Amino acid sequence: MARAGVLLLVLAAVAVVAFASDADPVADFVLSAANGPVTGSNFAFRGLNNVNVTSGQGSGARSANVATFPALTLIKKLLALPVQGISYTYINYAPCGQNPIHTHPRATELLFVIEGQLYVGFVDTNNTLFSTTLNAGDAFVFPRGLIHFQQNTSPYGGARALAALNSQNPGTQRVGSALFLPSGIPGTITQVAFNAQAAALEAIKQNFPASGNPVGTSDTGCGRGFTYQDN
Repeated sequence: MARAGVLLLVLAAVAVVAFASDADPVADFVLSAANGPVTGSNFAFRGLNNVNVTSGQGSGARSANVATFPALTLIKKLLALPVQGISYTYINYAPCGQNPIHTHPRATELLFVIEGQLYVGFVDTNNTLFSTTLNAGDAFVFPRGLIHFQQNTSPYGGARALAALNSQNPGTQRVGSALFLPSGIPGTITQVAFNAQAAALEAIKQNFPASGNPVGTSDTGCGRGFTYQDN
């Protein structure tokens, strides 16, 4: 009886692991022909680089992901269907603009710099910063789920980059917005987390942009011959 019990536990564990893994594709792709036949145009995403930066914001982006690109279908009618497992985001940076500290909980990101210069980095789970400066033609990988950032180093011109993510639905969570926007974490919680007075945190909130997407200034080193340190 003891052996039978152990065997059942092993089988149950195997079943749980099998259930938790991603389903293999059961078809080449999933697209609806309800609005006409599926053609090559259904697999094209037009104008990914059609991105303007709103005045006062550090960057603007446009993504080809499951929400905007039907060829990357995630699920349909609660059935496990094939996924393409990739998405793209085109990012346009204002002078001194930043893509603020954020995470992608479901994807690794590979960033390719098209134009300009970016200071980029991520922090691992040991709280170690890995950062460097990228120029046009350079690429950098941000491991899945780790907080990371990109900063345009120039006060005189913009920068552009293309990010490939190995999920059709990578998700994006901005750390500053979660902490300092009115809809974010309550101030009583951040007071304890930062060991800070309420007035100090309130001052940050008052100056924190509603977009959560600020532009750097001379006070933060941009435009003053500041040298970004590789780590």
